[in-house]
Amino acid sequence: MNKYELGIVDTRNIIKTLQDVYNYDFKNYALTFFKRRVEKVIQKYALKDADGFIKKIELEKEFFELFLKEICVDTTEMFRDPALWRILNDDMLTKLVNSTSNFKIWFPEVSTGEELFSISIILRKLNLLDKVSFIVSSVSEINLENIKNGYFDPKKIETNDVNFKRIYSESNLSDFYSFDGEKAQWDTSLIKNTKFIKQNIIFDDYPKGVRLILFRNHMIYYNQILQERFIKILYNCLIPAGHLIIGNNEKIEYWNSDKDYTLVNKSESIYKKKLS
Repeated sequence: MNKYELGIVDTRNIIKTLQDVYNYDFKNYALTFFKRRVEKVIQKYALKDADGFIKKIELEKEFFELFLKEICVDTTEMFRDPALWRILNDDMLTKLVNSTSNFKIWFPEVSTGEELFSISIILRKLNLLDKVSFIVSSVSEINLENIKNGYFDPKKIETNDVNFKRIYSESNLSDFYSFDGEKAQWDTSLIKNTKFIKQNIIFDDYPKGVRLILFRNHMIYYNQILQERFIKILYNCLIPAGHLIIGNNEKIEYWNSDKDYTLVNKSESIYKKKLS
């Protein structure tokens, strides 16, 4: 089957429909990314064209939820970029978590939950897991339910195991997952202290008093307006001296950003909120 391609007018009509019907505003997503995700949905669900997509979105709330799942990019893996996780394990988490009785970590947009389970495994191995609470948010209720149940793609096991061994050469990642029939499942006791939030795409209802945020490899999917909006929201969520980690190919650059954040680690894009 030939790949279906959306035109600019059709893409804008879809964005308008999502805004009008569900109050989800995608206009500041990177247009090429958004267009590509919608094209994937049109082909996956055998829709004829943009009009078919719009009609189905308007009539079926369940299809809208499937679309929200598809707009979330499922490209991550456990302990992706192992150097970052070694820093968290060796240098950061013990000192930070032990400095307070209320250590909150926020994952502003999750698709499959690998970063949540990666950091929870590190905290368990450091005997710190009971001192930490997690906040996990996503536009997709389907993704949140899968993460709550610990389900993950078994095709990722080999890559996940290799990454884990680069940090813990004497341990086995298999200690933290099992199989339920053909489904692979994380030990959900790792996330017992987790609050799950179904959010809209502009973070209107965001948490406060957060001490660490992981928002890695997301900003490439937004235009500059949305990037700067999100970085400001994340700044407002963090306590003074709280840390923000973004993708190692991303950086915080906006007018006056050097008064908001200090760059702690350039190679892993770790930032700290300034005290004032």
